[in-house]
Amino acid sequence: MKILISLLIIAVFWVVPAPAPLTQIGMRVIGVFIGTVLLLSLVDTVWPAILAVALLGRTGVASLNAAIAGTLGSWIVYFVLMSFVMTYALNKSGFTDRLVAKFMSMKFVSKSPWVFTSSMATIGLILACFMDQVPAAAFMLMFANKVYEELGYTKKDAYPHIANIMVIYAVIIGGAMTPISHSLALLGMGIYEAAAGASMSLFTYLTFGVPTGLVLYVFLTAVMRLTCRKVDMSKFEHFDVQKVLKQQGKMQLRELITVIIFFGTVVMWMLPGVAGMFTEAPWVAALNDYGITFWAILSVVLMAVISVNDEPIINLKEVMNSQINWAILIFIAIGVYLGSAMSNELTGINAWITSNITPLTSSVPPIVVVLIITTAGVLLTNFASNVSTITVMTGVGVSLALASGGAINPAGIALCTTMAGSCAYLLPSSFACIAMLHGNDWSDSKKVYIFGIVMMVASSLAIGLVGYSVGCALT
Repeated sequence: MKILISLLIIAVFWVVPAPAPLTQIGMRVIGVFIGTVLLLSLVDTVWPAILAVALLGRTGVASLNAAIAGTLGSWIVYFVLMSFVMTYALNKSGFTDRLVAKFMSMKFVSKSPWVFTSSMATIGLILACFMDQVPAAAFMLMFANKVYEELGYTKKDAYPHIANIMVIYAVIIGGAMTPISHSLALLGMGIYEAAAGASMSLFTYLTFGVPTGLVLYVFLTAVMRLTCRKVDMSKFEHFDVQKVLKQQGKMQLRELITVIIFFGTVVMWMLPGVAGMFTEAPWVAALNDYGITFWAILSVVLMAVISVNDEPIINLKEVMNSQINWAILIFIAIGVYLGSAMSNELTGINAWITSNITPLTSSVPPIVVVLIITTAGVLLTNFASNVSTITVMTGVGVSLALASGGAINPAGIALCTTMAGSCAYLLPSSFACIAMLHGNDWSDSKKVYIFGIVMMVASSLAIGLVGYSVGCALT
């Protein structure tokens, strides 16, 4: 029945006339989007993704070959694949066990289960402040999953479901807080500068993003704590951390090399973003041109080539054949591509959103305009591409501000729409990190939807009220 209802929704949107400025292509894409999300959430996470590729190839938004290239051929999918291989190597070397044991033995984090959980999420928050969210999410999921195993939880227990959400949402918030190694923040700043003819420094975004993000993170922690009181955390009481510590021997050469390659790659991911805050030297631009995927590929190749005792750090053929969860990669691939398909100009969806939002702001106070634009940005980025969300909503927001006669601060609203475009919590189509969360064996998609909606509301209010006030004070 679930399958029939989902397919019926797709069929209805295929034939229903499109209200301008939506196009018939847009209606078909919306139908495929809704039907696919329902199938992925309620039925299966693999075959609906494959079906969606075929259906998108018939909507007119892209040919079938283009749809295949846009999913499995996407740089994001390739980057996630390399990240999976890197985290597998780190796990196989024994370093993940060592790191988890060290973390679990710290006196501060072991005070209570909730202090432990929030501390784990804080690691994700800090990590994502300085590096791309995708590898940060991959690393934190691997780290957290190992913690659940050590504690003796099963994949059906509620605690891992809640902790996974908290950790990945912390990664999302951390990535939205800073422009360091985050292309989305740089995109929004660039759109503002082109539209307003004024510059915006990385420090301005940093000063705006950190306090706003911290408000969101405190709210996330409080909500999780208050709504999950009945979650079973008894396994913490019976856990013997000394047993785990005794299993850790001296670091061997293989583990050391793996750690150097892995964290050396992390440094190369972070270096252009950090250095860009202090200098515009040519070497910074040169490093940026390489992109993050290049260093991930190089890392995997080094691990496959370098041998210890005549055995490579990783047997890449074996890893690809038996250790990679291709189902999750397919799930991520269609999630990302659905978002970009929704944002394609041929659909008319962005034009429809713009034409319907602008009239709403014509006769309301400036702060209400800011809240409407920010909320629209958060809502859109949880269904469609975050890149197109920031592009469209920042353009709309800055245009409204420039036409307001000074009632709305252009820089302030640009900062809000940029951060709003990074706050994806809900659907696999919104962000690769969320697709990874939904696809993880220790997650519960139903809980992701519930807390995702709560965080969407919180993000709209925090960014529109707190963030805009901070942005206005800075500019």
